[in-house]
Amino acid sequence: MNGQHKENDSVNVSKMVRKAKRATTIRTVAISLLVSLIAFFGVMLGNQYLTSWSYNRANNSEQIMNLISGPDEKQTGQVNYSGFLNGTFQYYTAKVIEGVPIPWADRKISYKVFPFINFVTFGGDTSQSVSLQDENMKKQGYEYTRSYNGLNGQREMLFYIPKVDYNGKILNDLPLLQEMDQDKLVEMAISFDKDYSLSEVKQMIPPGVTQSWYWVDTYDNKAFYDPYIDGNGNKSYATPDVEDWVKGFGISHSDSSEVSEKTFLEALEQGVQLKGHYQYEFNRIYNYLKKDKAKPDESDIRILGAVVTGTAKELQVLNGQFYVRGITLGAVVDKF
Repeated sequence: MNGQHKENDSVNVSKMVRKAKRATTIRTVAISLLVSLIAFFGVMLGNQYLTSWSYNRANNSEQIMNLISGPDEKQTGQVNYSGFLNGTFQYYTAKVIEGVPIPWADRKISYKVFPFINFVTFGGDTSQSVSLQDENMKKQGYEYTRSYNGLNGQREMLFYIPKVDYNGKILNDLPLLQEMDQDKLVEMAISFDKDYSLSEVKQMIPPGVTQSWYWVDTYDNKAFYDPYIDGNGNKSYATPDVEDWVKGFGISHSDSSEVSEKTFLEALEQGVQLKGHYQYEFNRIYNYLKKDKAKPDESDIRILGAVVTGTAKELQVLNGQFYVRGITLGAVVDKF
């Protein structure tokens, strides 16, 4: 009997041990699953927070840069694609010529939480300009070509810095206005003979011509544009800046009298403080304008040119104006 009791006790103990092991295993698995779920959602929430922070930083940087670049451009929409610790956003712009919008740019900007880690590459900045040879320019010995928007085929404006030697190859597109429908709405870039204050520019451009954007002197190294001897022993000259390169500010509504140098300075200050993607460019311009002062002021803003809009007929009034060094055609649209 005692032997049977001992055997039963041994069986019961074995059952209890197996039961305890199963319970421990189940508890361990349950705890592991719970911890894994918590960790998973923690990683997901952390990734969402960090990518949102990185996106907002990159987006703010683009928005501020757009305030001092892109003559006559307005943002029309945006799509954001976020991944793990990085992502890309795509935004669209249109040019607005006398109230008429035309699609202009489709840009993709990548952003990363940690710049030195790259899990997936979604894309980058895209350039949509196309350079094409102009036969008349070629015959006259121009060393550069026309630039066109790759999405819609419209011309892109060119800008000539005062006193820079372009070997006499400076375009004057005003005669083209006589060859088109006089009711066409036109955008043109005027490059001045020298720098002016904003108040001087507003007064000297004829009434009836819309002053939509002002080109600011941000050139801290004008010696870069000096002629030089290339590797073949030939003398090379500067070429004009395309509209994507120049910096300035413009009107945000129909009343151009409201625009002032503060528009540019406030955007510049924001860019410097953000320390984002364009930190070097914002700091370079800021330091150039302020010189040895603590910060730049409105008197430091010098205007090298302006973008004007109106009908082909209205803009012909610019012919023969003393301050016009060069003038190039941009977008052309119909009224309706």
